Amino acid sequence: MGSRLDPQVTVGLPVYNAEAYLVECLESIKAQTLKEFEVLAILDCPTDKSAEILRKHADSRFRIVENPKNLGLAATCNRLLELSQTELLARMDADDVMIPARLEKQVAFMHAHPEVDILGTQIEKIDEHGQHAGDTVPLATTPEGLREQFRTMCALWHPTIMFRVSRIQELGGYPDSRVAEDLILYLRGLSRDYLLTNLPDVLVKYRVHPEGQMNRLREASYAANDEAYAEYGPLIWGDRAPDFVAGRTRWERLRRRMKRNVSRLFNKT
Repeated sequence: MGSRLDPQVTVGLPVYNAEAYLVECLESIKAQTLKEFEVLAILDCPTDKSAEILRKHADSRFRIVENPKNLGLAATCNRLLELSQTELLARMDADDVMIPARLEKQVAFMHAHPEVDILGTQIEKIDEHGQHAGDTVPLATTPEGLREQFRTMCALWHPTIMFRVSRIQELGGYPDSRVAEDLILYLRGLSRDYLLTNLPDVLVKYRVHPEGQMNRLREASYAANDEAYAEYGPLIWGDRAPDFVAGRTRWERLRRRMKRNVSRLFNKT
């Protein structure tokens, strides 16, 4: 059973149709070296066995809430903000895996740096079998470096972030969007001079699989990314705001940029 001590941090865990990976996720949370935490797990009306698995593997540190209907990730994350009983909240996805020292290292950093609003970590990509699935770009580890890195890419991995709940609430919480809700949140924060950064450590194993939201909603996500940069870029970087075009590869970005330029040309005529 878990610790009865007052939690230092809430692990915010939305759960929807994650039965294939949920046990590994839950066991990685329970294996954290920091023991004083609460898991706020919100069931977003899964249609598989996720609810049964969650209840079977939860210990006394878990608080399980059910959405009245399927709300999606952004709205469920806003429920996490409303129901959290700690100032710090660590996001986690039900198909990913925490490294044992994740919470301990992030909590220590946030206590030592009260000026930081959102803190991420590096990741290791894994596939549906838990095997290494390719390297990732190292993310900036200072607020200044991250602000610059955001000009060309999203420089925070959502399932790694820990944030101050009150500061996210001051931003209005997560945006009402079915895609790119995390990127929009970060850019909104940067536009208001929030401090965002990453630890240099790999503290989350991030699962890449065909059922992932980014794979299912890729084009919609790209369009939302482009719109977010168009809205917030000038507020963050002024005249240096990038003409941002999302895409997984250089050629995909080039294709989408050419398509957008043609559309702009015809809209002018």
